Amino acid sequence: MNVKKVVLIFFLIVACKKQQQETSKNVDLKKFDTGLLESTIDSLLNIGSGYLNKSESADSAFYYFEKSLKLSQSSNNKYLENKSLHYLAKLAFKENDYPKGIENYTRVINYFNKTNDQWSEANTLMELGNALFLKENKIKSYEEINEIFNKSLSIYSKLDSKKNQADVLNHMAHCYLNDGKLILANNKLLEALALYKSVNYRNLHHTYHLLQLVQNIQGNLEKSLYYSLECVKSMESTKDTLNAQLYYHFVGENYSAIGNHEKSLEWYHKAIKIKSPEDRTLLYHIINIASKELLILNRKQEALDLILSVAPLDASSNQPTIEEAKGYVYDAVGNKKLAEKHFANMIALYQKDSENTPVPRHVSLAYLKIGTFYVEQEYYTKAKVLLLKSLEFPAGTSSVSNKVKANLMLFKTDSALGNYKSAIKYYQRYKELNDSIFNETKSRQIEELQIQYETVKKEHDIQSLKNENLIQNSKLAKTTILKNFVFGGLILFFIVSLLLYRSYNSKQRTNRLLVSQKGEIAQQNTSLQELLKEKEWLLKEIHHRVKNNLQIVMSLLNTQSNYIKNPEAFSAIKNSQHRLFAISLIHQKLYKTENATLIDMNSYIKDLIGYLKDSLDMNSNIDFKLEIEHIMLQENQSIPVGLILNEAITNAIKYAFPNQEKGMITVIMKKQINNYFISIKDNGVGIPDSFSWHTSSSLGMTLIKGLTNQLDGDFKIKNKEGTLIEIVFVNKTFSDIYTQNF
Repeated sequence: MNVKKVVLIFFLIVACKKQQQETSKNVDLKKFDTGLLESTIDSLLNIGSGYLNKSESADSAFYYFEKSLKLSQSSNNKYLENKSLHYLAKLAFKENDYPKGIENYTRVINYFNKTNDQWSEANTLMELGNALFLKENKIKSYEEINEIFNKSLSIYSKLDSKKNQADVLNHMAHCYLNDGKLILANNKLLEALALYKSVNYRNLHHTYHLLQLVQNIQGNLEKSLYYSLECVKSMESTKDTLNAQLYYHFVGENYSAIGNHEKSLEWYHKAIKIKSPEDRTLLYHIINIASKELLILNRKQEALDLILSVAPLDASSNQPTIEEAKGYVYDAVGNKKLAEKHFANMIALYQKDSENTPVPRHVSLAYLKIGTFYVEQEYYTKAKVLLLKSLEFPAGTSSVSNKVKANLMLFKTDSALGNYKSAIKYYQRYKELNDSIFNETKSRQIEELQIQYETVKKEHDIQSLKNENLIQNSKLAKTTILKNFVFGGLILFFIVSLLLYRSYNSKQRTNRLLVSQKGEIAQQNTSLQELLKEKEWLLKEIHHRVKNNLQIVMSLLNTQSNYIKNPEAFSAIKNSQHRLFAISLIHQKLYKTENATLIDMNSYIKDLIGYLKDSLDMNSNIDFKLEIEHIMLQENQSIPVGLILNEAITNAIKYAFPNQEKGMITVIMKKQINNYFISIKDNGVGIPDSFSWHTSSSLGMTLIKGLTNQLDGDFKIKNKEGTLIEIVFVNKTFSDIYTQNF
């Protein structure tokens, strides 16, 4: 700033002060050059902004901003007046004068709206939303804050600014998350992620971090782990490690939630090693939960050493965390009295500062922890009060995992107190929540996520080693060339060295080519494995949907049969239902087994006969004798076999024993050398002597003959102390079926 401007600022400040003291005197500011006046106001704002970011200079900042505002108003410069108001709005929020801050922000936003400066209006709306959000729902509700963000989003959408739209969606999702509206939060985050990716924005870790928080609270542990690993991957690839401690800590928490405590501890140690900022609240929290992992692994002394190594507390906000950790450790080493003291201190501190607690789920977890402690000490009445408090928080503010444990503890408490009806209710709730979190599929997905992350990490390490090797090879080549120059006088040696170098270089190229080809082959194998997994999954999905569609058709036929009076039509519909079930059962077996192409005929035939017994209202006079080997058939063979069995067994049940006499139906299926043999025999009335299956035109017999031909088999039916049907067909491999079909 030059001398002329300093003098001018001094003069204007004195003039304004005198105007306040003597209202009758009016300094005519129009005498000043307009350009100098604007420069002066800008200088005042620059000086004030320097004080704005200093903790003890709020009065100085206000002084310069107020002077710039009055000069702007006196000169009727709306732009600079608005700029001054903007700075005063920021200062008001810093000084906790929220009504004044909101008023000034509103005036600034209205100015931008009036002048149609859409960019500035959207930016200021987002700034106001952030300022209110950082005050943790104390000034306006999260719903009101999101209304402000939504206005900003609407303007950014009109301007087609995808990056800014994604930023606003992130802020809105964070509000929904803190307000317990997890579905809305998840939807907004997925929208933001799609927008970021559409503009190739790489810093996705904050969005992934919020997604993993949402999934963790909902109890979707495999998704929570996936997003936390993606968060770390994004952070490390962009080298934006400002929040590395936070992100590593959440990976550890997710591994702990799925029971992998060794892996969890590895990530916690990784987080602890990072240099902490001045506010060490997160570090103390990580030390707290790391000590619990050590206790779970029965490393009690390490846990105690870790807690006692904590530096003196920086702020009171850390005290509940450390009190909790000490409670766990002293409980583990057997000092129950000290443990209870520290747990009680933790609750007292949370209750004392409940208005300033930013995340309600921390308080809920605190009640759960001390409640669990009292259950273990058999102080059941005390325990129940605290456990119920842990469940009082609104849905979405406490994780499903914590609710699972709280309901289990309440079950134990009420059982001990003799409240058995209430205990059963809590146990049912515990099972319901626990089953929603863990199942075999989720466990397998979690293991796959862990393997994927380890694979990527190893590939990254291998690539780093390769790069180091290339650098070393480059240095070696330079050294060789330098030596060749030193001994350049020796022509013969130079020629020999040159030939050796060329040979060496050729080998290096060959080696690099081989390594590259090996990498490509490995990559292709990996891709093929993934495609194979996808194909199996899709095949199971197809079988599932086919089964569902067939069951829908069966239901429609069943409904139709209720309206049919004609016995023949009714019988035809029932027969069709049986045939459809025989086919749908095949597809059900296929999608429920690991191998989506083979059917265990032993299990299938038993299920089919069970269905026919129920659906045909079979009397108890008919018994079944089954001699079924465990034969695995392809779908192309199992469907015809199922339909043949359906027709033959249905006919035997309906017609073999017309007078309800005691009867036996024998079903045999076994493997011969190169064939399969099927026999369906009853000891009923048999078939008429005039019957010829060669010329019979009944639908059932036509189906059996046609399906036997489809199997390339032989079919026989005869009287032998009843009716005997025998079918022999070729044992075909998958390649035989594939060749036949194509």
